[in-house]
Amino acid sequence: MSQKSWEGRVTTFAMEASTGLRELAEPVLSGDRVKRQIERAARAAGLSYWRAFDIWYGKARRVDAQELEAIRAAKARRSEDQAHELSAIAADFDALAERFARMASRGGGPGHPEMGALAGRVRRLADGVRR
Repeated sequence: MSQKSWEGRVTTFAMEASTGLRELAEPVLSGDRVKRQIERAARAAGLSYWRAFDIWYGKARRVDAQELEAIRAAKARRSEDQAHELSAIAADFDALAERFARMASRGGGPGHPEMGALAGRVRRLADGVRR
């Protein structure tokens, strides 16, 4: 294998690792310092702060397969957690839509005709969250 092809793969892995750490640091809050973001990403991936720092800034001369896999696994866990959270939000929206529909069916007070329409909008929102 030529050195150029080897260097290209190493660079690709290093870039993937750096990008993965930046994704793990999200969401970036207002006033959030880069140091805090690196700490958050390092903790999620199970890396030391200084190792994550070197990977984050592209200073790492190499990225081990275990490190890259740890970053990928942390991203997969985060994705799964977000999917569960979205599912819970969709269930909450469904419950809210049901409540609005019950209120609309009782009638009586001002704004109750709009409750049915609101229930429909909340249901559509829940369907959008599920996608």
